[in-house]
Amino acid sequence: MKLRTKMLWMVLLAIAAKGSSQDSMSSVTKEKSSDFKISGGISLGGEIYDVNGIDARRSPYSYNISGRVALSYKGFTIPISGSYRDAQFSYDYTFNRLGIAPSYKWAKVYLGWNTMSFSPYTMAGRSFYGVGFELKPGLFTISGLKGKIQNPLAIRDTLIDGASLIPTYDRYVQGGKLGFGKDRSKIEFIFLQIKDDENSFQYDKSYTTSYGYQQLTPRENILLGINGGLTLFKKIDFFINTGFSGFTADQRDTLYLNYGDAAPDVAYDIFKANSSSSFSLAGDGGVNIRIGTGKLGLKYRRVDPFYTTLASNYFVNDVQQYTFTGGVGLWQRKIRVDGQFGVEENNLTGKRTNTTERIIGNANLNFYSSDKFYTTLTFSNFQTSSENQVLQLDDTLRFVSISNQYGLSTSYMPVFTNKTMTINLSAFYNTVSDQSEIQQVGDIKILSLNLSNNVGIKALDLTVGGSLNFNQYDYSNKQQNRYGFGLRATKRFLEKKLSINGSANFSINEYDGLSDGQNQTYQMSVSYKTSKKSTLSFNLSHRVVESLVNNSFDESRGLMRYGLSF
Repeated sequence: MKLRTKMLWMVLLAIAAKGSSQDSMSSVTKEKSSDFKISGGISLGGEIYDVNGIDARRSPYSYNISGRVALSYKGFTIPISGSYRDAQFSYDYTFNRLGIAPSYKWAKVYLGWNTMSFSPYTMAGRSFYGVGFELKPGLFTISGLKGKIQNPLAIRDTLIDGASLIPTYDRYVQGGKLGFGKDRSKIEFIFLQIKDDENSFQYDKSYTTSYGYQQLTPRENILLGINGGLTLFKKIDFFINTGFSGFTADQRDTLYLNYGDAAPDVAYDIFKANSSSSFSLAGDGGVNIRIGTGKLGLKYRRVDPFYTTLASNYFVNDVQQYTFTGGVGLWQRKIRVDGQFGVEENNLTGKRTNTTERIIGNANLNFYSSDKFYTTLTFSNFQTSSENQVLQLDDTLRFVSISNQYGLSTSYMPVFTNKTMTINLSAFYNTVSDQSEIQQVGDIKILSLNLSNNVGIKALDLTVGGSLNFNQYDYSNKQQNRYGFGLRATKRFLEKKLSINGSANFSINEYDGLSDGQNQTYQMSVSYKTSKKSTLSFNLSHRVVESLVNNSFDESRGLMRYGLSF
C-alpha cells in the first residue's frame, strides 16, 4: 500500500512538473507524504468478579472498549476519542461517549463529549456534550461552549436501590471566557449559565420516597468569574481567581425576588431568582516571590457559605484561609526545605452556633546526599478549636483538638555491575489529641512502618523483592495491630516480550491483644507484546479475609486487556 501511494505521488508530481527530474520528484513526494499523520490507539477489556461472605462490590462481569485517533495535516489536527462500557446489575453502569476536538494553529473546536476548564470556581473540567471553541490569536483568548453538561445526580448511591442510574433532568450549559495576556500576566472574564430542563423528566410519588424531594427539583445556576495575574521583574507573581454564583435550588418556586429599579430587565432573562435562590462569592489571591533557589508566598482564600456551582466538583464552603509559604535550597541544592503556615476559620457570616478555627502548618525536608541515598522528612500540625457562641457560661460544647503528623522516607540504591538493588524504609506517626474539657472524640494514635527491598538480576532478567510492615491503631482505650510481609517477583522471557509478575501478601491482625484473624492477597499478571505496538495482558487476584470482629469473606477478580497503538 505504501509503495502504491508513493508511485501515485510520483506520477502526479511528474505531470505537474512537466519533465522535472526523478530525484527531485522523490524528494518532494517524501515531504508531502510526511505532512499527513495519523496516530492513536484502541483498548479492549473484560472483567469477571466473584465474592463470598459480603455483598458484591462490582458487577459479576463487564467489558469495555475505548479508542483514540488523531489526524493531523501540517498545522491542522483532529483528535477523536470514544469509549463504551457495559456492566450488569446495579453495581456499575453502562455508558458510551464520543468526542472530537480538531485544532488548527491557535483555533480549536470541541464536538461531542469533551471537557473545558475556565477556573476552579466556575467551569472546572466537567464533561459536557455539545459544541465548544477556543481561539487564541496573539494575546487574546476567546472560549465558548453550549450543550448538555454531566449531571452527577443521575448516578447515586441510595439505601433502597443501591448504586444506580436515576432518571433526572437534562442539564444544559452555555457561556464563555474572554481573556487578554499570556502566561502569568493576564486578565480573564467568565460567564456561564446552567439550567435544568424542567420538562425533561416527570416522576411519580414513589421517587419522592426513595430519593427525597430535594434531589428531584430542577435547578439553575449563573456564574461570573474574573481571573488575573501580573508578573513583575520576572520574579514577583500576583494572582487572583474569583467566582460569583447565583444558584436556584428549585425553578418551580413561584415566589420571585424583586431586583429593584437598579437592575436592568435583561437580568430577569438571564437569571430569574426566587425564594430558593442564593448569591455567594468564592475566590483566592496572593503573591509569590522567587529569590534565587528560594521562594516566598502569601495567599488568601475565601468561599462563602452555601457557595454552589453546577459546573465544578464539590469543595468545602464557609471557609477562610490565610497562608504563608516558603522554600529554600541549601548546600548546592542537596537540601531542600519547604513549608506552609496559616490560619483557617469558618462561620464567615456569624450565623452558626459554633465557630471553628484551625492552625495550618507543614514542613518538608528533602536531603540528596548522593545519587545512592535520598531522604525525606515531613511534619504537619493542625490545631482545631470550636467555641460555642450561645452558651457562654456553659463551656461543655467547647472542642479543641491537635493533630501531629511525622513522616520519614529514605531510599538507598547501591551500585553493582551485574545487579541492581533498592532498599526503602518508611515510617509515619499520626496523633490526634482531644484537648476538650469533656472529650468529644478521644485521642487517636496511628503508627505505620514499612521496610522493602528489590533486587534485579540483569543476566536472568529477573526482579525479586520482599517487604515487612507493621501498623498500629490506638483509639478509645483500644488497640489494633497488624503484622505482615510480602513477596513479589517479575520475570521476562522471549527477549522481554513476555512478562510474568506474581505477588503474595500475608498479615495477622490483633484486637486488644487477642487474635483477630488474618488477611491474604495473591496476584498474578501476564503481559505479552504481540507486536511492537500491541500488548495482551491478563490479571488474576484473590483475597481472603478472616476476622472475628468483622465479616469474613473471600473475593476474586480477573481482568483481560488488549491494547494497540499506531
